[in-house]
Amino acid sequence: MKKIVSFFGLFLIIVFCCSNVSQPGIYNSGGTAFSMLFPEDSLAYKKVQMQEESIYIQLYKGYAVVKGTYKMVNTSSEKLSFRMGYPINGIYNGGDHHLNQVSLDSIYKFKVKSNHQNVEILKSKFEDTNEVMTFNNDNWLLWKMNFLPKSINIVEVYFIVNTNNAQITKGYSSANFNVFTYLLESGKVWKQPIESGNFIVELKDDLKLENIQGISDHFGFKRVPNKEILAGSKINFSPKPEDNLIITYSETVENFNFETVLQNEVTLYHSIDILSKTVLPFNLEKFTSNNPYEIKTDALAYLPMILTLAVIYLPVILIGLLLFVIFRFVYKKYKR
Repeated sequence: MKKIVSFFGLFLIIVFCCSNVSQPGIYNSGGTAFSMLFPEDSLAYKKVQMQEESIYIQLYKGYAVVKGTYKMVNTSSEKLSFRMGYPINGIYNGGDHHLNQVSLDSIYKFKVKSNHQNVEILKSKFEDTNEVMTFNNDNWLLWKMNFLPKSINIVEVYFIVNTNNAQITKGYSSANFNVFTYLLESGKVWKQPIESGNFIVELKDDLKLENIQGISDHFGFKRVPNKEILAGSKINFSPKPEDNLIITYSETVENFNFETVLQNEVTLYHSIDILSKTVLPFNLEKFTSNNPYEIKTDALAYLPMILTLAVIYLPVILIGLLLFVIFRFVYKKYKR
């Protein structure tokens, strides 16, 4: 009987320890989202339309450089003034059919222009007040925007992200790749729809398109002939979690020195400016890749199923053992 009790106790310990499986998803991904923040600005939310957005991404070994160009239209007859922001880091639900989370790492060397004029950036941290948060994050890069009635503002942003710290998890399996994330779903706060979205991805550092492990497939990415460039687009859409752009590529770089990368800010931004001005040909070629959330599973990935079966059948086994012990005890006593 003592052996049975000991076995049952050991089983409970195993279940308790193994039940803390990581939330499936992508963690510490390099990337960001674009949103508004304050409740007093909320009346402006649906008066400004992000009519067009063009996102240029250059993927390097261990990091990515991004330029975003947004055509923002004040559709009202009012003068609008509000604060806009980029979250420095935070957590979003992923767009895969499984429940996923995407955890964003920090962004660096952030710059913003409005109608080609530099805009002052204020890095802010908010306490637990009544700010309108689009996701779990209290660190933002903010700037003030002013719109004349029926006017258009061209907003340009530049930033660098570390893609080398990412981890993809699914069940008990995990993999370490470089991961870049651009979360379109944050654009849902603007007046809808976004009429046009263009997404250009270029691989640098001698990386090839074949080094892409997985990429979101709802952008219709095609490759530019004889170049390591992908072009994708979306039209007339109201962004949802499944519209987010996730790219997994290359291998984790050992002893990666990100500080050295940040010292090359001027050169890197010049390079992405060149990409943003490049006219792409019409004869693009087909490109296919894997689901960025998919990773190879190991034996531990089947552990939850094994534990579930054990929980279902263990009571039956224990009752059977208990009946056997009682029967044996009664039998021996009767035999005497």
